[in-house]
Amino acid sequence: MTESNPPTKASPRPDDKVSRMDLRSQLRLEADTPVDVTLLGECETKLSGRITNYSNYGLDLTLDQRVPIGAAIKVEWNHTLLLGEVVHCRQEGDGFTVGLELEHALYNTAELARLAKRLLDESPQEELPSVEVHKPR
Repeated sequence: MTESNPPTKASPRPDDKVSRMDLRSQLRLEADTPVDVTLLGECETKLSGRITNYSNYGLDLTLDQRVPIGAAIKVEWNHTLLLGEVVHCRQEGDGFTVGLELEHALYNTAELARLAKRLLDESPQEELPSVEVHKPR
């Protein structure tokens, strides 16, 4: 008789009846928000998507194309910029559900841009010190 170990919450087996969403410790809030998505890398790819749910640490997006697990993603909407890493990508119907673990969030980006412009406009333009360059002989 062989004994099998029960699945842990960190790694449920595909045949488990409990969905991964049920195992999250953070409250997930439902959404249906259009966003601009950029797949970051050597060649940035711009996509349109929708946030379908979110928490403090992650969110689910619906996209028209598959994205690689581990890819860096930028999500922008309503003066907010989020950076995260793709943790799953599953085909559902005509699109793909993408799970994003959030790494960084920047809010009120329009206000930050106005502040930066004002600071740059007000600061005197300092002359850069001259630098002597010596070529090795």
